[in-house]
Order: sequence, then structure tokens, then C-alpha cells
Amino acid sequence: MDNNERWRLEEEYDEKMRLINQAEETIEDYRNQFHRKTSDLADYIHRFYHELESEYGRPNTQHFEENVAEFNWFLKQKQEELEETRDEARRDYYRKMEE
Repeated sequence: MDNNERWRLEEEYDEKMRLINQAEETIEDYRNQFHRKTSDLADYIHRFYHELESEYGRPNTQHFEENVAEFNWFLKQKQEELEETRDEARRDYYRKMEE
């Protein structure tokens, strides 16, 4: 493998890693926004239901909690997909560099 081809492979690899890192930052931004907003919303809901609890009994917030858990699972899956993509790109890069 000549130096030009090696340089091209390094540039491709660097670009893939940059894109993966950007995607991870985006997921982390979504996660932070989600947690901040759901935390505020959960506080509001609990205060609201706490006021109703004395008149109507304990409310069911299970649906809300399930949605939060589902979104957290979705973000975790996307993070795992990115990690797999990074590992695959790394293996591919090293394999090509050894040729």
C-alpha cells in the first residue's frame, strides 16, 4: 500500500469517526433535553395528582412512566448501534491498513 492510499484510508476513517461522534453528541443532547423536560413534567404531574389524590384516590401514572422508559430504551438502542458502527469502522480500517 502506498502513502497516498494510506492517507486516503486515514482520511475516510477520520471522517467516519467524526460523523459517529457528532451522532453521539446529538443523542446525548436529546437525552439531556428529554430528562430535563420530563423531570419538569413529572414534577408538575405529581403536584397536580397530589392535589387530586385527597379527593379521587391515587392516580395512575403508569402510562407516563412507560413512555419515559420506552424513550430511554430507544436512546440506548441508538447508542449501541453507534458503538457497533464505530467498532465495524475501526475493524475495517485496520484490516485495510494491513493489506
